[in-house]
Amino acid sequence: MRWNIFGSGDAGPSTAGEGAAPVAAPAPAVPATPASTAPTTTAAPADPAAAAASAAPAPPHLLNRYEATLAQEEAYQGAQYPQFEDVPGCMRLFDEFLMCYALLPQLRNMYRYGELHDCTYKFEDFKYCMSLKGEDTEARRQLWIKRKAEWWAKRRVGESSEDVWEARTEPLKNFPPLYDDPSEPPVNRAGNRE
Repeated sequence: MRWNIFGSGDAGPSTAGEGAAPVAAPAPAVPATPASTAPTTTAAPADPAAAAASAAPAPPHLLNRYEATLAQEEAYQGAQYPQFEDVPGCMRLFDEFLMCYALLPQLRNMYRYGELHDCTYKFEDFKYCMSLKGEDTEARRQLWIKRKAEWWAKRRVGESSEDVWEARTEPLKNFPPLYDDPSEPPVNRAGNRE
């Protein structure tokens, strides 16, 4: 018996031959329940769009986390690309795509992860840049910021170190530590006093 993606089983392909009609699987037996304890069910809508609209929405904690992360990334990407000249050009993105397939990065990825590096996202960035040629400069900058912010937000909300650690919103107080006593020698990298 095979199972489809919805969890129901079927009998699989017919074994009667090429031209024979498929044999329907017998309906599973449902235990009889008294009328007083029968569960109430609602009829499924016939329209697939209505069925999709009535589907359960995303969990609110994930939605709020994604929206908050997206707002943080938009602010960060806006600071990273303050002017249109800071946005990478299409030829630079194409060069980065080609450099991704160079020997050294591929060997490094093979050593670290056991597989070749997939560079399709760099080609997608190049194609996106080419699709923005008809826009004015400020619109291109805003669209690029939005694209990069969405990419980083999806990456941060997915499996990442933020599942274990919370991102720091403000710097640590007194870090690196300041020495109040000038007579005491500073600590070197090994942790010993000089």
